Amino acid sequence: MKRILFLLAFLSFCMVSNAQFINDEEPEYQEKEPTFKDRLIYGGNLGLLIGSNTYINISPAIGYKITNSFSAGTGIIFEYMNDKRYTPTFNTSIFGGKLFAQQVLFDFAMIYGEFNILSLESKYYNPELHPEQKRFVLPVPWFGGGIYQPAGKGGVYLMVLFNLNNSPHSPYEPYEIRAGFFF
Repeated sequence: MKRILFLLAFLSFCMVSNAQFINDEEPEYQEKEPTFKDRLIYGGNLGLLIGSNTYINISPAIGYKITNSFSAGTGIIFEYMNDKRYTPTFNTSIFGGKLFAQQVLFDFAMIYGEFNILSLESKYYNPELHPEQKRFVLPVPWFGGGIYQPAGKGGVYLMVLFNLNNSPHSPYEPYEIRAGFFF
């Protein structure tokens, strides 16, 4: 019996002395700085309506995450409209570019600003001012906000934007509801 107790005590001592050499500290992991490519975000707008009123919108965008909550970028705009309800048929295309910035607030909301430069057909949007020109350029600034759900590098959003240049020559309404994503 003494031998068994001595053996148990000896094994316990070995375990205790061995435990002194186990490093139970968690290794320090340093979060590496994201590369330029890691900070790029991609997204844009797609729209399609087919029928007596046809509308196609293809507007890709690319941005850069300056901080984890602030992004800025650029994109191109192409819209095609054909409305057979009018005589003659309303048939035009809009193209241009945009700059945007977005700030995420509290991981569920965002404010957003966008500046568009659009090329429009004069005969539909500005016939009295430039009858000799086929197209003219119109700046359209947008500002608004909405809800935001982070997902990966980007996120999904639903927002209301207000057209700050609601001139009679603008092809847009005074406000616009947008849903989309960045990835």
